[in-house]
Amino acid sequence: MRRLLVHILCISQALLCAADSPPLSEEALEGLSAAGEHFVNEEIKRSVLGVKQVRELMEEKEKKHRHFMDALRQSSDKKKGAMQLARESEQKLEEAERQCRDLTKSLFEECRPCLEDTCKNFYASTCRRGFTSFSYKVEEFFKTLAAQLEETDHFFYQDEENTGYSNLAENPQLTGDEADLQQVDLSFSQLLLQTNVLFNQSVSLVTKMQQAFGHSFLLAFTAELHPSPLSATWVRSGPGFFRSLGLDQTVDSVKNGMGEIGSSVVDIFEDENSQQPNKDTGFFPGLGQLQSRHLCRRLRRQTSECLHLGGWCETCKEYFFKECPIVQQLHSEVEEMHLLLNASREQYDDRLQLVRRHTADTQSWLSNMEDKYRWVSHLSEDTDGPDNIFSVIAVTSQPQMKTIRLKTDSIMLVTVLDSAPFAVSVPAELEVDDPAFVQYAAQEALTLYKRQIRGMK
Repeated sequence: MRRLLVHILCISQALLCAADSPPLSEEALEGLSAAGEHFVNEEIKRSVLGVKQVRELMEEKEKKHRHFMDALRQSSDKKKGAMQLARESEQKLEEAERQCRDLTKSLFEECRPCLEDTCKNFYASTCRRGFTSFSYKVEEFFKTLAAQLEETDHFFYQDEENTGYSNLAENPQLTGDEADLQQVDLSFSQLLLQTNVLFNQSVSLVTKMQQAFGHSFLLAFTAELHPSPLSATWVRSGPGFFRSLGLDQTVDSVKNGMGEIGSSVVDIFEDENSQQPNKDTGFFPGLGQLQSRHLCRRLRRQTSECLHLGGWCETCKEYFFKECPIVQQLHSEVEEMHLLLNASREQYDDRLQLVRRHTADTQSWLSNMEDKYRWVSHLSEDTDGPDNIFSVIAVTSQPQMKTIRLKTDSIMLVTVLDSAPFAVSVPAELEVDDPAFVQYAAQEALTLYKRQIRGMK
């Protein structure tokens, strides 16, 4: 305090030495101080009322936030439900495929000996050369085909990305929803806390300055808030059983592994049958000589043509014509469930972004309000409020040139809200006895004080 008084005295002496006109009397300085104090008090009142309005607006924003959060939680629940439906449909499909696969293997094991022997017998009785080599290729083909049927993963999961499905039983995505909900709600709760701190500091200040403001102002300021309402594929001619399971990859992979290419012998039969009369070959009635000759050529190039001789095996009839329609039906159901799941995910993501955007906008707005009213919060930190609201220490005019007799700006040395002295320049057109004179000085002093408080952030 002693250092402050010394500082004021030095500045006062410097101003008096530079003045052309005599200093104002103590009575005049007290009058200016009282007028300036009244202006500063009114500014404080306006600011704390502005803080109250911030809280009222924040309650409206909180209602909107709660509305958004309710919609977001509904979207999360819908997504969970869609995820559960999709998971159940995938489990049903997996079980149906397993049963169909087991039936396929069982029927194949019954059909295989007859079909393999039939193919060898046809070649031996009809085709003229290479039986030993062909017999070896037939055996390898059926061994490989049987091995492929045993490899479940090869048929059903090796190309999961192409199916558009994911293993929902192992998908942890939903666990992130609760974290999202907690995070966005916590972010907004932090803004509510900041608003309450700002408001409580203003209440504290008004209480401390009750004598200056009047008890009625305290009652009006702390009255209950009433915010406005919220505005608020398979082998082309292959067996139907392969088609129903999607096991066309089985035959294709075996053919590729053995270096075989070509089309179905049925195509040849359709092309040639109308041109040549059928002549039975004793072991295989119903096949003409020309057809047999073409079939021999096709068998040499791709052993998988043996599959088309299954009609001469009683044990193969069910294998070649058995269907699993439930599998196709469940594939369609899984696809529908995934479409529903994707739609629910998009809705959830859109609503999550809406909540985040509203929180970010509110945070930006509140930051501006805190910057505007931070000086009021600073005043509340004093135990009993500011001792000195506004005081005019000295008033003087700037020195004039002897050859030029023009009015010059006045310099006021003032303190505001217990601050160090500020030297404020008042325009020459304002006279000391004009109420606007001290009002201008008080406004300038408050501006300097607020700038000083911002610099302390």
